[in-house]
Amino acid sequence: MLSHLIIKNFAIIDELQLGFDEGFTALTGETGAGKSILVGALGLILGGRASAEMVRHDAKEAVVEAIFELSEATRGQVERLLEPRGIETSEQLIIRRIINRTGRNKVFINGSASRVAFLQELTRGLVDIIGQHASYSLLDPLNHVSILDAFGGLTEEAERVSVSVEQLRGLEREVRRLRGSERERLARMDYLNFQLNEIDGVEIDLEADERLDRELEVLRNAEKLSGLASGACYGLYEGEHAVADALSNLCDDVQRAAAIDTSLDALVNQLEAARIQVVETARDLRRYAESVDADPARLERLEDRIQTLNRLKRKHGGELSDVLERAEEMRSELSKLERAESRIEEAEAEAAELLRSIMAQARTLSRRRHKAARRLQEVVEDELRDLSMERCRFMSPIRYRDGAGGWVEDVNLAAPESLTPQGIDHLEFLISPNPGMGWGPLAKIASGGELSRIMLALKGALMTSDPVPTYIFDEVDTGIGGRVADVVGRKIREVSQGRQVLCITHLPQVASYADHHVLVEKHQKANRTTSSLRPLDPEQRTMEIARMLGGSTITRKTLEHAEEMIAKSR
Repeated sequence: MLSHLIIKNFAIIDELQLGFDEGFTALTGETGAGKSILVGALGLILGGRASAEMVRHDAKEAVVEAIFELSEATRGQVERLLEPRGIETSEQLIIRRIINRTGRNKVFINGSASRVAFLQELTRGLVDIIGQHASYSLLDPLNHVSILDAFGGLTEEAERVSVSVEQLRGLEREVRRLRGSERERLARMDYLNFQLNEIDGVEIDLEADERLDRELEVLRNAEKLSGLASGACYGLYEGEHAVADALSNLCDDVQRAAAIDTSLDALVNQLEAARIQVVETARDLRRYAESVDADPARLERLEDRIQTLNRLKRKHGGELSDVLERAEEMRSELSKLERAESRIEEAEAEAAELLRSIMAQARTLSRRRHKAARRLQEVVEDELRDLSMERCRFMSPIRYRDGAGGWVEDVNLAAPESLTPQGIDHLEFLISPNPGMGWGPLAKIASGGELSRIMLALKGALMTSDPVPTYIFDEVDTGIGGRVADVVGRKIREVSQGRQVLCITHLPQVASYADHHVLVEKHQKANRTTSSLRPLDPEQRTMEIARMLGGSTITRKTLEHAEEMIAKSR
C-alpha cells in the first residue's frame, strides 16, 4: 500500500509530507484547493508524462516521492522486475521523480536511477486510479482476461496454459532457427570438419609430444654434447694425466701406509671405490658421446612438428591438453549439427502434439471463462442497480480467431491462430449505458459520471479477487447526490475492506463513510498561493462534514446533521 507521499514545488503545493493508512481515506476541500493535484502527482509516480508546467512558478524543479509498503505478493512481483536491473529490494518500494524546467528529468527507484517507461511496468498492479478520465487497469482491454480469471478463480489454470504456450513458442523458435540457418549450419560443419581434420592429422600424443622440446634441444647441440662428453671421458680415464690414474697412484700410496697402520684400510677401500666409479663414469661418457647422433633429417622433422603443435596451441588453447579438449567440443557441436535435420522433424512433431494438448486445455478454460463472464455480468449489474444505473448493461463477450483473419464465437471453431499466452480467448468489457445506445468499450461509450460509477461497480464486483492493494477514486461522485451518494459512500467503504482506498470527494455522504479524513486547503500569502493537507481529528472531521453540508455558515443544526451522518455510516 501507499504509506507516504512527499511533494515539493509541484503546481501550487510548496511542500508536504503525508502518511496514509489502510482502509478508506477521504480527501475533501473547497473547489480549487488542490485535491486533484494529488492525483497528478501520483500519476507521475505511476509513470505518467511530466511537463515543465508542473514545476511551481518560482522553483527550478519539482519533486514527487512515494513510499509503498509491499505485501508478500506484491514484493515478489517487484523483485522479479528489479533484480535483473541490479536494484536492491526490501519490504519498501521508494519511487522518486524530479521534474526540471529544463527538461532534464530524473527517476529513482530505491535510490537507483531508472527510466519512466520502466515505472509503468513496475507499478502496474500496485495502484489503480479510478475517475472520470482514468482507470489504469480496468480500462485496458489487455487486462480484462486476467481480471476475469481472478474473479472466476481460474488464475492457476490460466497460468498452466500460459506455461504450455511458452513451451510451444520455444519449440517453434527452435524450428525457425534450425531451418532459417541451413546455409550457416553447413558452413559451420565445413569449418568444424576442417579444424578437426587438422588436429586429428597431427595425431597428438601428450606424453611423447611434451618431450619433443628436450629432444630438439639435444639434436641442435649434438656436436657440442659429444665433444663435451668425450673431453670429460678423456680427463677422467684416457688422458695422460687422467683422474683414474691419479686415483690409482694415490690408492697405492695409502695402501703402503696401511701396511704400517692398519687403521687406514678403510680409506684404501674408499679410494679404490672412487677410482672404480671414475672409470665407470668415463666409460658411460664415452658411450654417450658415441650415441649422440647429429641427424639433420630428424632435426628437421622435429622442428616441423613443434611448429605445427605451436600453431594448434595458438589457435585452440595454450597447452596441447586444451587443443584436445577443444577438439572434443567441436566433435560434440558437429554431432549436434549433423543431427539438426532429424531434430527439426522431432521438434515439429513435439510442437504439433503440444499444440493439440494446449488447444484442448484452452477450450476447457474458455468454457469456464464463459461461466465466469456470466457471473461477473450478474454481479456488476447488481452493483450498478444499487448505484441507480439499473438500465446500464454490462458484458464481456469472448471471441476467437478463425484462421482466416476473421472472428468466431464458437469455441470449437477457434483456430491455433487465436492462441496467446492467455489462451484462445479474446475479450473486452463492454457496456450499454441506456436502452438503444448499443454496446461499446468502457472508455469510449460512457459519460464521465457514468464511467466513475461503472468503475466503482466493477471494483465492488472484483473486491475479493482484485490483487491491486491501493485504489484512488478521483471524484467518482460527480453528478450524483441524495440516496445514490450514500450508496456510493457505502460501496467505497465495502471495497476498502482489506485494502487501501483514497477518495477525493465533494459529497458529505461519501466522506462520512471514511475511516480517515484529510483536508486539502488553499492559502494565499504575499501574492503567493499554496496548497496544504492535514489529517483531521474527530471534532475537526465533524466540522468539515458540516461545512460540506451547509457551506461557509455552520449552524448547530448542520453540526448535528454531520454527527448523525458520521454515526449512521458506522
